[in-house]
Amino acid sequence: MSYQRIICDFKRLRFRSGLAVAIFALSASGAAAQVTTDSTTRSTLGAVVVSATRTEQAINTLPSHVSVMGAPAIAASPAQTVPDLLRKIPGFTTRDFQSGLVIGPSQSIVSFRGLGGSSAGRTLVLLDGLPAGDPFSGWIDWGRIPLPLLQSAEVVRGGGSPIWGSRALGGVVNMRTVQPTKDEARMMFEGGSNSTYHTAGAGSVRRDKVTATVAGDFWNTEGFVLLREQQAGPVDEPSGRTSRALTAKVTYDATSALQLWIAGGLYDGGGLPYQKDDYESFDDVRTGARWVSARGGIATASLFANRRGAIGRSFTVNATRTTQTLSRYQDAPADSRGISLQWTQMAFGQHELTAGADLSSASGSLFESFNFVNNVATQRRDVGGTQMFGGLFVQDAADLGHGLRLLASVRADQVRNTDGRRTLFALPGATIQGDTAFADRTTNQLSYSAGLRWQQAQRIAWRGSVYESFRAPSMYEMYQPRYSSRGGITEANAALQQERLRGAELGADLTLGNGFVARLTAFRNHVTSPIMDVTIATAGAQPTPIPTCGTVPARQACGQRQNVDGLQSNGVEAELDWRPSALWTLDAGYSYSPTRVSAPGKPQDGKWAIRSARHAISTSVGFDHPRWLGAAIEGRYVGSRFDNDLNTIELAEFYLVGLRLNRALGRGMTAQFKIENLLNEAFETTRTSAGIAEMGAPRWVTAGIRAAW
Repeated sequence: MSYQRIICDFKRLRFRSGLAVAIFALSASGAAAQVTTDSTTRSTLGAVVVSATRTEQAINTLPSHVSVMGAPAIAASPAQTVPDLLRKIPGFTTRDFQSGLVIGPSQSIVSFRGLGGSSAGRTLVLLDGLPAGDPFSGWIDWGRIPLPLLQSAEVVRGGGSPIWGSRALGGVVNMRTVQPTKDEARMMFEGGSNSTYHTAGAGSVRRDKVTATVAGDFWNTEGFVLLREQQAGPVDEPSGRTSRALTAKVTYDATSALQLWIAGGLYDGGGLPYQKDDYESFDDVRTGARWVSARGGIATASLFANRRGAIGRSFTVNATRTTQTLSRYQDAPADSRGISLQWTQMAFGQHELTAGADLSSASGSLFESFNFVNNVATQRRDVGGTQMFGGLFVQDAADLGHGLRLLASVRADQVRNTDGRRTLFALPGATIQGDTAFADRTTNQLSYSAGLRWQQAQRIAWRGSVYESFRAPSMYEMYQPRYSSRGGITEANAALQQERLRGAELGADLTLGNGFVARLTAFRNHVTSPIMDVTIATAGAQPTPIPTCGTVPARQACGQRQNVDGLQSNGVEAELDWRPSALWTLDAGYSYSPTRVSAPGKPQDGKWAIRSARHAISTSVGFDHPRWLGAAIEGRYVGSRFDNDLNTIELAEFYLVGLRLNRALGRGMTAQFKIENLLNEAFETTRTSAGIAEMGAPRWVTAGIRAAW
């Protein structure tokens, strides 16, 4: 083990120990309430959200397409993880369309409107309004956000950079956790298919001005063999994963005008111990204050710090899949910290003006051992750097009269990359074979958005907006290669440039009697200089040296992250929600996102964007009788898509059905039964150039008990 590794492991242990002590100490002291939301279901146009504007706004005042899933909709869903829950929202996709029960962070990258294909993703994920992603890659391990602790989920499609800066180029997802108002406790136990078991609990105490909540979540599954049955061999073990999360929040109402808050969490997860597979950890602390002035102005300040650990191994498997040989060992620690300041004030009668600033810094490293001989590494590569973000924004939300409402914002950002370095060592002895320092660079960018909403009549509203967003490449894209578990290699690229999105959307919201809401949005997006995984070459029948990637396993692809000319996505989204009675709910959603690549003179020119399904449909029917039975059935259709940039690997369409049943048992207890993939649909989530396919999760049954006091 290298000296750098020992130092990183020591720092990680010290950070986790200190954070654990802080979380439990603060649970007995004071800090602050975050704003609450009255959102209840996806269709409630009166739901209050903060993700679109960083201030509390009702959906029916916004010119963009924003969706909310509140506590009732979350409880009614058959989904067992957050990404599976969000797939109900039209346009929401993850990299591999795999079940959230078995995917790792790299497979759960979020995208909207066909703007996937990046190694890091183009959507910003927030937890209670603060960045939740890995500071090195931007990925998120969804096990950190257990469903029982989720109060609501807000989804904003389209450019979010004018408000949130880089990483929000394609949209924003804000996960809001529960905000208890009284003493309460909740527990849940469930188990099911593939030796899956899950337990979670939370307790809250309200004392005068202080509310404290502590929650824990643990789940474990042996998973299933990912490869198609006919292709799997003795080395292919089930995709087992385990996840442990501990979170705590304290709120303190210091005065009627001042609220303080603090929250934090410890998380680790990855492969089961006997598999010696990937491992991830993420520890964070968040704190802030909210003050209301005598003139109605609102000032908010928040700070965050986090530390991430990730260990991964790559193996070379022989043609008959009977033996595997360790080929690479990676350790990639990272940490970040940041501060946000914001002021909101009503002015000139009808204008809600908001101004704010964000400043953050992230550092990350990769320690990679490879070229194993007799299970001993002969080379090591150390890569790392620092990335700093700073931004200033101004926003105006104005009531113009006659049913017109304006929302406009402008933001100036600066991104600095410093201390980038790649060093190659010969082992043992750590003799330096190469040492490259990457030039520091600074990017300045101006983003904007402007939109109008016209409430023409009580039942119909029209909306439209234009926007420009940007995204700087992540340190992962610049510094860390990706090694597929099946042998493919995607090399990093320290010369990557920023992406820019110009977009526009037009939409209408129709509200009729009997709880019927229909929303239709047409959009046009163009990304300039998008970062794509570009195929360089494919190995032949034997392992082949390819300059960009080194030796590539037989029939596997060598790729590299590169900027291409553009991505063009023009499409539509539709949502229908109907509440015909207090017992029944019906929902449907559709997205059409045809996304083409522009790369003149290259094989990718005119091809469909990688992993972008042009058609996606979601449907659900729910029935809930408080005394007798609750039931929901959901369907999800995903159209065909291509699994590589050259469009030579096409994955077939698939349709999944999920079921949820629950029955109240009295004394605050409820029995629950869930099935994912009820029809046991067999579908591919990815396939290599050698034809090796990974399959989606089969039928998955769980049953359990929930209790609340």
